[in-house]
Amino acid sequence: MRVFIAGATGVLGRRLVDRFAERGHAVTGLTRSAEGDAIVEARGGEPHRGNLFHPVSLARGAEGADAVIHAATAIPTGVRPSEADWRRNDRVRREGTEALTAAAAEVGAGLYLQQSITWVARQPDGSAFDENSVPHPTRVTQSALDAEYIAGRAGDREGFDVGVLRCGTFYAPDAAHTRTTGENLRKGRLPIPGGGPLGRRDAAISVLHVDDAARAFVAAAEAGVEGLWHVVDDEPVAVAALLRSLAERLDAPSPRRLPGWLLVPVLGRETVRAFTKSATTTNRRFREEVGWEPAYPTYREGLEQVVEAWQEEGFLVDGVGAEASG
Repeated sequence: MRVFIAGATGVLGRRLVDRFAERGHAVTGLTRSAEGDAIVEARGGEPHRGNLFHPVSLARGAEGADAVIHAATAIPTGVRPSEADWRRNDRVRREGTEALTAAAAEVGAGLYLQQSITWVARQPDGSAFDENSVPHPTRVTQSALDAEYIAGRAGDREGFDVGVLRCGTFYAPDAAHTRTTGENLRKGRLPIPGGGPLGRRDAAISVLHVDDAARAFVAAAEAGVEGLWHVVDDEPVAVAALLRSLAERLDAPSPRRLPGWLLVPVLGRETVRAFTKSATTTNRRFREEVGWEPAYPTYREGLEQVVEAWQEEGFLVDGVGAEASG
């Protein structure tokens, strides 16, 4: 199989190039610089210098591809993202999907895979949801849902299959958000927003190790089926339990609780919402239709791998953070 990957130098994309190449597929990865070229080549892929927003540029790189994958993202990594930060991410989702689906049609690819997020279907009351649930997008997630619709309409119009993989909350040793979380826990600067007292339950989320996300995309491409799937691990986790578990593994102070409203000026409303509103789902449909299962079935196994990787790297060994590489 020939595969073209947009976002090939990111935390997920690097793993996609690795995984597809390991399984004997020919991989071309979209790059923007010599550094990106080296990243793709080191993982067994062929770099293509191009622009995510230019269909002609993308079509040149995707020539002969059986599958085209949109794994590009510009999700802000700062503590309190600005509106401009979110607009950049919106553009990658909306305009990037328009251009990439046009390229897929131009080269005659039979399959297009779109990365999305489970939070587009987060329910207002915090109840569990699945692929059949009515979406409830926010300012931050609306563009992800728009990208799903753009991809679906393009597939119907141009005749290629579309698979949308809505992934849970990513974590990995090289993911910027995971590294920032580890740094702040070690410094005692990451509280648990809201929940707990007065009988309220802690918010729970569905998470996914990025290694398992990459394996999911490869499994979907090899299965050659279309659909909408939620790709998460096997067990939702309370945000408080997740943070405390990572803190314990880092020998860091256990994070204390603070009211969510008190943290809005510091973290921003969307970040606090992510910590205080449950968003739990299941991987059942994806398991059944594609045959995938996570190598890290719960956050426990996944955090063990994260901390072991950090120890090998020397990250946080002395309580001092290093530059995030995601």
